[in-house]
Amino acid sequence: MIIRRNKRNIINILILLFAIFPIFPNSIKGLPVILLFVASLFFFDKRSINWRGLLLNSSLFLIYLISLIQAQDYSLSLRKLETSLSILVIPLTFFVLLNSFNFSIKIKEIFIKTFIISSSLFSLCSIVFICITEPVKYYLWRTDKYRNIITEMPFLGQHPIYASIFLSLAVFFFFYLLKKQYFKAITGRVLFIILTLINLLVIIILSSKAVIITIFSILFFFFVQAQKKRLNVFVTIITFLFIAIALFAYNRRMGELVSPDTYQKFNPELSTSIRMEIYGCSYGIIKSRPIIGYGVGGAQRQLSLCYASKSNMLLFNKFNTHNQYLDITIKTGLIGLLVFGIFLASSLASSIRNKNQLLTVIVIFYSMLFLTENILSRQSGVILFFFLICFFKNANFDSQNNDL
Repeated sequence: MIIRRNKRNIINILILLFAIFPIFPNSIKGLPVILLFVASLFFFDKRSINWRGLLLNSSLFLIYLISLIQAQDYSLSLRKLETSLSILVIPLTFFVLLNSFNFSIKIKEIFIKTFIISSSLFSLCSIVFICITEPVKYYLWRTDKYRNIITEMPFLGQHPIYASIFLSLAVFFFFYLLKKQYFKAITGRVLFIILTLINLLVIIILSSKAVIITIFSILFFFFVQAQKKRLNVFVTIITFLFIAIALFAYNRRMGELVSPDTYQKFNPELSTSIRMEIYGCSYGIIKSRPIIGYGVGGAQRQLSLCYASKSNMLLFNKFNTHNQYLDITIKTGLIGLLVFGIFLASSLASSIRNKNQLLTVIVIFYSMLFLTENILSRQSGVILFFFLICFFKNANFDSQNNDL
Protein backbone atom coordinates (compact mmCIF):
# COMPACT_ATOMS: atom_id res chain seq x y z
CA MET A 1 0.00 0.00 0.00
CA ILE A 2 2.79 2.40 0.96
CA ILE A 3 4.79 1.48 -2.15
CA ARG A 4 1.78 2.07 -4.40
CA ARG A 5 1.10 5.41 -2.71
CA ASN A 6 4.71 6.46 -3.28
CA LYS A 7 4.41 5.51 -6.94
CA ARG A 8 1.27 7.60 -7.25
CA ASN A 9 3.01 10.56 -5.66
CA ILE A 10 5.83 10.23 -8.18
CA ILE A 11 3.30 10.56 -11.02
CA ASN A 12 1.76 13.59 -9.33
CA ILE A 13 5.16 15.23 -8.93
CA LEU A 14 5.97 14.60 -12.59
CA ILE A 15 2.63 16.15 -13.55
CA LEU A 16 3.68 19.25 -11.63
CA LEU A 17 6.81 19.51 -13.79
CA PHE A 18 4.48 20.65 -16.55
CA ALA A 19 3.23 23.37 -14.20
CA ILE A 20 6.70 24.96 -14.24
CA PHE A 21 6.93 24.57 -18.02
CA PRO A 22 7.09 28.39 -18.53
CA ILE A 23 10.46 28.56 -16.73
CA PHE A 24 11.93 25.41 -18.26
CA PRO A 25 14.86 26.21 -20.62
CA ASN A 26 13.99 25.44 -24.25
CA SER A 27 16.78 22.87 -24.43
CA ILE A 28 15.02 20.59 -21.92
CA LYS A 29 11.35 21.30 -22.68
CA GLY A 30 10.86 17.64 -23.62
CA LEU A 31 12.20 16.29 -20.31
CA PRO A 32 8.81 16.27 -18.46
CA VAL A 33 7.28 14.26 -21.31
CA ILE A 34 9.99 11.61 -21.16
CA LEU A 35 9.94 11.32 -17.36
CA LEU A 36 6.15 11.05 -17.17
CA PHE A 37 6.04 8.45 -19.93
CA VAL A 38 8.70 6.25 -18.30
CA ALA A 39 7.11 6.47 -14.83
CA SER A 40 3.68 5.71 -16.30
CA LEU A 41 4.90 2.37 -17.62
CA PHE A 42 4.58 1.01 -14.07
CA PHE A 43 0.84 1.74 -14.09
CA PHE A 44 0.02 0.12 -17.44
CA ASP A 45 -3.12 -2.01 -17.33
CA LYS A 46 -3.99 -3.54 -20.71
CA ARG A 47 -7.61 -3.97 -19.58
CA SER A 48 -8.20 -0.22 -19.38
CA ILE A 49 -6.77 1.07 -22.67
CA ASN A 50 -8.85 3.83 -24.24
CA TRP A 51 -8.19 3.07 -27.91
CA ARG A 52 -10.66 5.65 -29.16
CA GLY A 53 -9.06 8.40 -27.08
CA LEU A 54 -5.58 7.38 -28.19
CA LEU A 55 -6.41 7.28 -31.90
CA LEU A 56 -8.38 10.51 -31.81
CA ASN A 57 -5.82 12.54 -29.87
CA SER A 58 -2.75 11.19 -31.70
CA SER A 59 -4.40 11.23 -35.14
CA LEU A 60 -2.34 14.17 -36.40
CA PHE A 61 0.92 12.32 -35.74
CA LEU A 62 -0.41 9.24 -37.54
CA ILE A 63 -1.26 11.41 -40.56
CA TYR A 64 2.25 12.91 -40.44
CA LEU A 65 3.65 9.38 -40.35
CA ILE A 66 1.67 8.35 -43.43
CA SER A 67 2.88 11.46 -45.26
CA LEU A 68 6.44 10.04 -45.17
CA ILE A 69 5.42 8.01 -48.23
CA GLN A 70 5.89 11.10 -50.40
CA ALA A 71 8.94 12.51 -48.58
CA GLN A 72 11.75 13.82 -50.78
CA ASP A 73 14.10 14.55 -47.89
CA TYR A 74 13.79 11.79 -45.28
CA SER A 75 16.33 13.40 -42.95
CA LEU A 76 14.31 16.62 -42.75
CA SER A 77 11.02 14.74 -42.49
CA LEU A 78 12.29 12.64 -39.59
CA ARG A 79 13.48 15.77 -37.75
CA LYS A 80 10.01 17.26 -38.16
CA LEU A 81 8.48 14.03 -36.83
CA GLU A 82 10.84 14.11 -33.85
CA THR A 83 9.60 17.60 -32.93
CA SER A 84 6.01 16.33 -33.22
CA LEU A 85 6.62 13.13 -31.25
CA SER A 86 4.76 14.51 -28.21
CA ILE A 87 1.55 14.35 -30.28
CA LEU A 88 1.88 10.56 -29.94
CA VAL A 89 3.66 10.16 -26.60
CA ILE A 90 1.38 12.35 -24.49
CA PRO A 91 -1.91 10.71 -25.61
CA LEU A 92 -0.20 7.32 -25.23
CA THR A 93 0.67 8.23 -21.64
CA PHE A 94 -2.82 9.38 -20.65
CA PHE A 95 -5.08 7.10 -22.68
CA VAL A 96 -3.04 3.89 -22.41
CA LEU A 97 -0.64 3.93 -19.48
CA LEU A 98 -2.55 6.19 -17.08
CA ASN A 99 -6.09 5.62 -18.30
CA SER A 100 -7.09 3.99 -14.98
CA PHE A 101 -5.12 6.46 -12.85
CA ASN A 102 -7.29 8.75 -10.69
CA PHE A 103 -5.79 12.16 -10.01
CA SER A 104 -6.94 14.06 -6.94
CA ILE A 105 -8.81 17.34 -7.08
CA LYS A 106 -5.97 18.66 -4.95
CA ILE A 107 -3.34 17.95 -7.61
CA LYS A 108 -5.45 19.85 -10.13
CA GLU A 109 -5.55 22.88 -7.84
CA ILE A 110 -1.82 22.66 -7.09
CA PHE A 111 -1.03 22.33 -10.80
CA ILE A 112 -3.04 25.43 -11.70
CA LYS A 113 -1.62 27.56 -8.88
CA THR A 114 1.94 26.42 -9.62
CA PHE A 115 1.51 27.26 -13.30
CA ILE A 116 0.34 30.77 -12.37
CA ILE A 117 3.30 31.26 -10.03
CA SER A 118 5.88 29.95 -12.54
CA SER A 119 4.41 32.14 -15.30
CA SER A 120 4.55 35.14 -12.96
CA LEU A 121 8.18 34.34 -12.16
CA PHE A 122 8.89 34.43 -15.89
CA SER A 123 7.12 37.80 -16.10
CA LEU A 124 9.04 39.27 -13.17
CA CYS A 125 12.38 38.07 -14.57
CA SER A 126 11.43 39.55 -17.94
CA ILE A 127 10.66 42.95 -16.42
CA VAL A 128 13.91 42.95 -14.43
CA PHE A 129 15.92 41.95 -17.50
CA ILE A 130 14.28 44.69 -19.58
CA CYS A 131 15.14 47.31 -16.93
CA ILE A 132 18.74 46.07 -16.77
CA THR A 133 19.20 45.83 -20.53
CA GLU A 134 17.36 48.91 -21.71
CA PRO A 135 15.85 51.80 -19.74
CA VAL A 136 12.08 51.95 -20.20
CA LYS A 137 11.41 54.50 -22.93
CA TYR A 138 8.18 55.42 -24.65
CA TYR A 139 9.53 54.82 -28.14
CA LEU A 140 10.30 51.19 -27.30
CA TRP A 141 6.58 50.55 -27.00
CA ARG A 142 6.40 51.25 -30.72
CA THR A 143 9.16 48.82 -31.73
CA ASP A 144 10.07 45.16 -31.30
CA LYS A 145 12.88 45.98 -28.87
CA TYR A 146 11.23 44.51 -25.77
CA ARG A 147 10.30 41.35 -27.68
CA ASN A 148 13.92 40.86 -28.71
CA ILE A 149 15.18 41.48 -25.17
CA ILE A 150 12.90 38.80 -23.71
CA THR A 151 13.86 36.36 -26.46
CA GLU A 152 17.54 36.82 -25.59
CA MET A 153 17.05 36.56 -21.81
CA PRO A 154 19.57 34.07 -20.32
CA PHE A 155 18.22 30.66 -19.28
CA LEU A 156 14.54 31.71 -19.51
CA GLY A 157 14.61 33.32 -22.98
CA GLN A 158 11.46 32.46 -24.94
CA HIS A 159 9.89 33.32 -28.27
CA PRO A 160 7.36 36.13 -27.64
CA ILE A 161 4.42 34.14 -29.02
CA TYR A 162 4.98 31.14 -26.76
CA ALA A 163 5.77 33.31 -23.75
CA SER A 164 2.49 35.15 -24.35
CA ILE A 165 0.65 31.84 -24.54
CA PHE A 166 2.05 30.72 -21.17
CA LEU A 167 1.04 33.98 -19.53
CA SER A 168 -2.43 33.96 -21.12
CA LEU A 169 -3.09 30.46 -19.82
CA ALA A 170 -2.02 31.65 -16.36
CA VAL A 171 -4.59 34.47 -16.59
CA PHE A 172 -7.34 32.00 -17.55
CA PHE A 173 -6.29 29.71 -14.71
CA PHE A 174 -6.60 32.58 -12.23
CA PHE A 175 -10.17 33.40 -13.27
CA TYR A 176 -11.02 29.70 -13.11
CA LEU A 177 -9.78 29.54 -9.52
CA LEU A 178 -11.65 32.74 -8.72
CA LYS A 179 -14.90 31.43 -10.14
CA LYS A 180 -14.54 28.10 -8.33
CA GLN A 181 -13.79 29.99 -5.09
CA TYR A 182 -10.48 28.26 -4.44
CA PHE A 183 -9.18 31.28 -2.51
CA LYS A 184 -10.26 30.89 1.09
CA ALA A 185 -7.95 33.60 2.47
CA ILE A 186 -8.05 37.20 1.28
CA THR A 187 -4.24 37.34 1.24
CA GLY A 188 -4.11 34.49 -1.28
CA ARG A 189 -6.63 36.20 -3.52
CA VAL A 190 -4.75 39.52 -3.39
CA LEU A 191 -1.44 37.79 -4.16
CA PHE A 192 -2.83 36.02 -7.23
CA ILE A 193 -4.55 39.21 -8.42
CA ILE A 194 -1.18 40.98 -8.34
CA LEU A 195 0.51 38.10 -10.18
CA THR A 196 -2.22 38.13 -12.83
CA LEU A 197 -1.87 41.90 -13.36
CA ILE A 198 1.89 41.43 -13.81
CA ASN A 199 1.26 38.70 -16.39
CA LEU A 200 -1.18 40.93 -18.26
CA LEU A 201 1.40 43.71 -18.28
CA VAL A 202 4.05 41.47 -19.83
CA ILE A 203 1.54 40.17 -22.40
CA ILE A 204 1.04 43.77 -23.51
CA ILE A 205 4.81 44.40 -23.47
CA LEU A 206 5.35 41.38 -25.73
CA SER A 207 2.68 42.74 -28.11
CA SER A 208 1.85 39.44 -29.80
CA LYS A 209 -1.19 40.67 -31.69
CA ALA A 210 -3.09 37.41 -32.06
CA VAL A 211 -2.59 36.50 -28.41
CA ILE A 212 -3.75 39.91 -27.18
CA ILE A 213 -6.86 39.86 -29.38
CA THR A 214 -7.68 36.29 -28.39
CA ILE A 215 -7.21 36.69 -24.63
CA PHE A 216 -9.13 39.94 -24.47
CA SER A 217 -11.94 38.49 -26.61
CA ILE A 218 -12.31 35.52 -24.26
CA LEU A 219 -12.07 37.70 -21.14
CA PHE A 220 -14.62 40.11 -22.61
CA PHE A 221 -17.09 37.26 -23.14
CA PHE A 222 -16.34 35.95 -19.64
CA PHE A 223 -16.97 39.31 -17.93
CA VAL A 224 -20.09 40.13 -19.94
CA GLN A 225 -21.54 36.69 -19.25
CA ALA A 226 -20.81 37.05 -15.52
CA GLN A 227 -22.75 40.32 -15.20
CA LYS A 228 -26.38 40.16 -14.17
CA LYS A 229 -27.24 43.87 -14.39
CA ARG A 230 -27.42 45.84 -17.63
CA LEU A 231 -25.44 48.70 -16.13
CA ASN A 232 -22.56 46.35 -15.30
CA VAL A 233 -22.66 44.94 -18.83
CA PHE A 234 -22.49 48.49 -20.21
CA VAL A 235 -19.55 49.38 -17.95
CA THR A 236 -17.74 46.19 -18.99
CA ILE A 237 -18.20 46.94 -22.69
CA ILE A 238 -16.98 50.53 -22.27
CA THR A 239 -13.95 49.38 -20.26
CA PHE A 240 -12.87 46.83 -22.85
CA LEU A 241 -13.52 49.32 -25.67
CA PHE A 242 -11.27 51.85 -23.93
CA ILE A 243 -8.52 49.24 -23.53
CA ALA A 244 -8.81 48.26 -27.21
CA ILE A 245 -8.59 51.88 -28.40
CA ALA A 246 -5.56 52.49 -26.19
CA LEU A 247 -3.78 49.39 -27.52
CA PHE A 248 -4.44 50.20 -31.18
CA ALA A 249 -3.51 53.86 -30.70
CA TYR A 250 -0.31 53.52 -28.67
CA ASN A 251 1.17 50.21 -29.76
CA ARG A 252 2.71 50.09 -33.21
CA ARG A 253 2.23 46.35 -33.68
CA MET A 254 -1.45 46.55 -32.80
CA GLY A 255 -1.91 49.71 -34.84
CA GLU A 256 -0.68 48.10 -38.04
CA LEU A 257 -3.69 45.78 -37.97
CA VAL A 258 -6.06 48.68 -38.64
CA SER A 259 -3.79 50.64 -40.97
CA PRO A 260 -4.81 50.50 -44.68
CA ASP A 261 -1.13 50.73 -45.69
CA THR A 262 -0.55 47.29 -44.16
CA TYR A 263 -2.71 45.63 -46.80
CA GLN A 264 -2.18 47.81 -49.87
CA LYS A 265 1.40 46.75 -50.61
CA PHE A 266 4.06 44.47 -49.17
CA ASN A 267 6.01 46.12 -46.35
CA PRO A 268 8.80 43.95 -44.88
CA GLU A 269 8.82 46.15 -41.76
CA LEU A 270 5.30 45.14 -40.75
CA SER A 271 4.59 41.62 -39.48
CA THR A 272 0.97 41.74 -40.62
CA SER A 273 2.03 42.68 -44.16
CA ILE A 274 4.53 39.83 -44.13
CA ARG A 275 1.76 37.45 -43.10
CA MET A 276 -0.40 38.54 -46.02
CA GLU A 277 2.36 37.51 -48.43
CA ILE A 278 2.91 34.23 -46.61
CA TYR A 279 -0.80 33.41 -46.71
CA GLY A 280 -0.88 34.17 -50.43
CA CYS A 281 1.92 31.69 -51.04
CA SER A 282 0.29 29.11 -48.78
CA TYR A 283 -3.05 29.23 -50.59
CA GLY A 284 -1.30 28.89 -53.95
CA ILE A 285 0.66 25.86 -52.77
CA ILE A 286 -2.46 24.18 -51.38
CA LYS A 287 -4.35 24.65 -54.66
CA SER A 288 -1.63 22.77 -56.50
CA ARG A 289 -2.02 19.64 -54.35
CA PRO A 290 -5.10 20.01 -52.10
CA ILE A 291 -5.91 16.41 -51.17
CA ILE A 292 -2.70 14.78 -49.90
CA GLY A 293 -0.29 17.74 -49.58
CA TYR A 294 3.50 17.59 -49.86
CA GLY A 295 4.49 15.54 -46.83
CA VAL A 296 5.61 16.54 -43.35
CA GLY A 297 9.02 17.62 -44.63
CA GLY A 298 7.88 19.27 -47.86
CA ALA A 299 6.04 22.37 -46.64
CA GLN A 300 9.04 24.66 -46.18
CA ARG A 301 10.53 23.73 -49.54
CA GLN A 302 7.31 24.68 -51.31
CA LEU A 303 7.08 27.94 -49.39
CA SER A 304 10.69 28.80 -50.26
CA LEU A 305 9.99 28.26 -53.97
CA CYS A 306 7.13 30.76 -53.71
CA TYR A 307 9.13 33.23 -51.61
CA ALA A 308 11.91 33.23 -54.21
CA SER A 309 9.51 34.85 -56.70
CA LYS A 310 8.22 37.42 -54.23
CA SER A 311 10.85 38.66 -51.77
CA ASN A 312 14.44 37.88 -50.80
CA MET A 313 13.54 38.82 -47.23
CA LEU A 314 10.88 36.12 -47.06
CA LEU A 315 13.25 33.59 -48.60
CA PHE A 316 16.14 34.47 -46.29
CA ASN A 317 14.04 34.23 -43.10
CA LYS A 318 12.40 30.94 -44.14
CA PHE A 319 9.04 31.89 -42.67
CA ASN A 320 6.59 29.09 -42.00
CA THR A 321 2.89 29.49 -42.84
CA HIS A 322 2.09 31.32 -39.57
CA ASN A 323 -1.20 29.44 -39.57
CA GLN A 324 -1.46 25.95 -38.11
CA TYR A 325 -4.36 24.98 -40.35
CA LEU A 326 -2.51 26.02 -43.50
CA ASP A 327 0.63 24.23 -42.30
CA ILE A 328 -1.25 20.96 -41.78
CA THR A 329 -3.00 21.31 -45.14
CA ILE A 330 0.26 21.87 -47.03
CA LYS A 331 1.83 18.86 -45.30
CA THR A 332 -1.07 16.41 -45.36
CA GLY A 333 -3.73 17.98 -47.58
CA LEU A 334 -7.40 18.40 -46.78
CA ILE A 335 -7.39 14.87 -45.37
CA GLY A 336 -5.01 15.91 -42.59
CA LEU A 337 -6.93 19.14 -41.99
CA LEU A 338 -10.16 17.15 -41.61
CA VAL A 339 -8.54 14.76 -39.12
CA PHE A 340 -7.17 17.67 -37.07
CA GLY A 341 -10.52 19.45 -37.23
CA ILE A 342 -12.28 16.34 -35.90
CA PHE A 343 -9.79 16.20 -33.01
CA LEU A 344 -10.43 19.85 -32.08
CA ALA A 345 -14.20 19.56 -32.50
CA SER A 346 -14.36 16.40 -30.39
CA SER A 347 -12.25 18.00 -27.65
CA LEU A 348 -14.54 21.03 -27.60
CA ALA A 349 -17.69 18.90 -27.66
CA SER A 350 -16.36 16.73 -24.83
CA SER A 351 -15.55 19.77 -22.70
CA ILE A 352 -19.00 21.28 -23.23
CA ARG A 353 -20.78 17.98 -22.64
CA ASN A 354 -18.90 17.42 -19.37
CA LYS A 355 -19.25 21.10 -18.37
CA ASN A 356 -15.47 21.35 -18.24
CA GLN A 357 -15.22 25.12 -18.60
CA LEU A 358 -11.45 25.27 -18.24
CA LEU A 359 -10.91 22.78 -21.07
CA THR A 360 -13.45 24.67 -23.19
CA VAL A 361 -11.46 27.89 -22.80
CA ILE A 362 -8.18 26.10 -23.56
CA VAL A 363 -9.53 24.55 -26.78
CA ILE A 364 -11.08 27.83 -27.97
CA PHE A 365 -7.94 29.79 -27.07
CA TYR A 366 -5.63 27.54 -29.04
CA SER A 367 -8.06 27.10 -31.95
CA MET A 368 -8.10 30.87 -32.42
CA LEU A 369 -4.32 31.16 -32.15
CA PHE A 370 -3.89 28.43 -34.76
CA LEU A 371 -5.24 30.97 -37.28
CA THR A 372 -2.07 33.05 -36.99
CA GLU A 373 0.68 30.78 -35.63
CA ASN A 374 2.27 27.35 -36.23
CA ILE A 375 2.12 26.55 -32.53
CA LEU A 376 2.63 22.82 -33.06
CA SER A 377 5.89 23.34 -34.94
CA ARG A 378 7.90 23.96 -31.77
CA GLN A 379 8.21 21.89 -28.61
CA SER A 380 7.25 24.93 -26.52
CA GLY A 381 3.88 24.85 -28.27
CA VAL A 382 3.13 21.24 -29.06
CA ILE A 383 4.04 19.78 -25.63
CA LEU A 384 1.96 22.15 -23.53
CA PHE A 385 -1.04 22.05 -25.89
CA PHE A 386 -1.35 18.27 -25.97
CA PHE A 387 -0.56 17.93 -22.26
CA LEU A 388 -3.32 20.36 -21.25
CA ILE A 389 -5.84 18.76 -23.62
CA CYS A 390 -5.09 15.20 -22.47
CA PHE A 391 -4.69 16.04 -18.77
CA PHE A 392 -7.90 18.03 -18.39
CA LYS A 393 -9.87 15.84 -20.80
CA ASN A 394 -8.91 12.38 -19.58
CA ALA A 395 -7.75 12.79 -15.99
CA ASN A 396 -10.30 11.41 -13.53
CA PHE A 397 -10.21 13.92 -10.70
CA ASP A 398 -11.27 12.13 -7.53
CA SER A 399 -12.48 14.30 -4.67
CA GLN A 400 -11.88 11.39 -2.27
CA ASN A 401 -8.24 11.06 -3.29
CA ASN A 402 -5.99 13.15 -1.04
CA ASP A 403 -2.65 12.32 -2.64
CA LEU A 404 -0.29 15.28 -2.54
